[in-house]
Amino acid sequence: MPTSITVPADPAVGGHHGWRIVAALAITSTVGYGTLYYAYAVLLTPMAATLGVSTTAVTGALTASVLAGALAAIPVGRWLDHHGGRALMTTGSITATALLVAWSQVHTIGQLYAVMVGVGITGAMVLYEPAFAVIVAWFTPDRRAAALLAVTIVAGFASTIFMPLTGLLSAHLGWRGALLVLAAIHGAVTVPLHALTIRQPRPVATAAPASTQRSGHAQRRAAAQAAMRDTRFWILAATLIAHGAATSTMTVS
Repeated sequence: MPTSITVPADPAVGGHHGWRIVAALAITSTVGYGTLYYAYAVLLTPMAATLGVSTTAVTGALTASVLAGALAAIPVGRWLDHHGGRALMTTGSITATALLVAWSQVHTIGQLYAVMVGVGITGAMVLYEPAFAVIVAWFTPDRRAAALLAVTIVAGFASTIFMPLTGLLSAHLGWRGALLVLAAIHGAVTVPLHALTIRQPRPVATAAPASTQRSGHAQRRAAAQAAMRDTRFWILAATLIAHGAATSTMTVS
């Protein structure tokens, strides 16, 4: 029995709005990484001094944040597949802004760990991974590379912009004041861009057998199983893990 399936509109270029989404996500990813991740390295030492703990203990909170983000990636991915990125990324931006404010008010190492776990979860909702998923939904394969590269290049300047900015703010306002300013920047930039710019591609109904959807699930499952048996997949995974570990080590050292 035939049923309807949907495909993204304007398959040739992703639509003009698709490129506006790319620009918005490039900006929000830059601000997100700068405030939620790179600021931590600058504030690590003054936070440790204020909380009366070692820098090792404070660094552990960042590790907990990364682990929480990794665990949240699975349900976040499933949500993106079914509902798109607008509500998820807007909610994540609002929550991340609130967590930056809460971060500025911590007085114990336990409170810091709790806040950073929340930051890790919201990071999974607003940073590269959901941004890339939104872009993939808009663009066909021949245009995706350019769109993904644009976001990656722009967001690559997050550390260049926000580490000196955080240092300057911390020197004049203290680390708590610096976080309040970063929270204001994050909320003012990311929330409206996610809420007003991100949309689902307009669907175009096409007739297809009902079995097509079932076979699509089977094909994705088979592709995943094939990847797990491919040595190149594990080499790539190990390389990405090593890269992340090296980046984190240099950031907080």
